[in-house]
Amino acid sequence: MEYHIHGTTMQTLEVHLRPGESVFSEAGCLLSMSPNTRMETKSSGGLGGMFRRAFSGNSLFLNYFRATREDSIVQFTTRMPGHILPLHLRNYGRVIAQRHAFLCAEEHIDFGIEATLNIGRLLGGNGLVFTYLDGDGTGFLSIDGEVIERDLARGESLLVHPGHIAAFTSSIDYRVQVMQGVSNMLFGGDGVFLVQLTGPGRVWMHSLTVHNLVHIIQEYWDSGQN
Repeated sequence: MEYHIHGTTMQTLEVHLRPGESVFSEAGCLLSMSPNTRMETKSSGGLGGMFRRAFSGNSLFLNYFRATREDSIVQFTTRMPGHILPLHLRNYGRVIAQRHAFLCAEEHIDFGIEATLNIGRLLGGNGLVFTYLDGDGTGFLSIDGEVIERDLARGESLLVHPGHIAAFTSSIDYRVQVMQGVSNMLFGGDGVFLVQLTGPGRVWMHSLTVHNLVHIIQEYWDSGQN
C-alpha cells in the first residue's frame, strides 16, 4: 500500500490501493475516492463488538474501501486542525489510541475497543475511551494540533491531561488519578483528573483539545452576541 500525506495544519491522507488491497475507517473520515473503489459498510467483531462500540460512543459500523482495479485512490481528512501520524505497527506492537484519534488502517489490522472510562467533561470533554490497533501493517492517527512524542523509560511516569492523550504503546501502564489540591480542582481550569502513564513505552499527545477549542470559540461567540 502506498500513501501520501498532504497539507500542513489541516492534513489529508491519500491512499493508493492495488487490487486485493483495502483500508477501513470509522464513519465521517472519508474525503474522496476514485470511481474504481468499492466501499462497503459493515460491523466489526460481531454482535458483541457492536455493543462495545455503541457503549463506548464509537460508530457501530466501519467503512471498508477496496480497489477494483489498478490505481484506486481514497482520501481521508482530519476532523480538527492537526496532523496525520502513520504507525507502522511492526515497530511498536499493539497501540492503544483515544477513540477520536483513529483515522484508518489496512484491513488486516486488528482493531477494537480496549477500555472505557467515560467520565465525560471532567476528563477534558472526551472521557477515556480507548481503541487498539494490532498487527503487521500500518494504521493512521489524527492528531489535533501538533504531534508531541515522549519515550518513557521503565518505571518513568508522566501525568497527562486526558484530553491531550492521543495514543501509547501497550507496554505503558495507565491509571486515572484525582488532581492534587482542592483549589487546583475547583479553580485550575484543567479538570479534576489526570492520567498517570508509566513506562516503558512511547506516548503520542495532542497539543490541541476539542474542549479547549470549543471554549475559545464560545468566548468569541458570546462576545459577538453582546
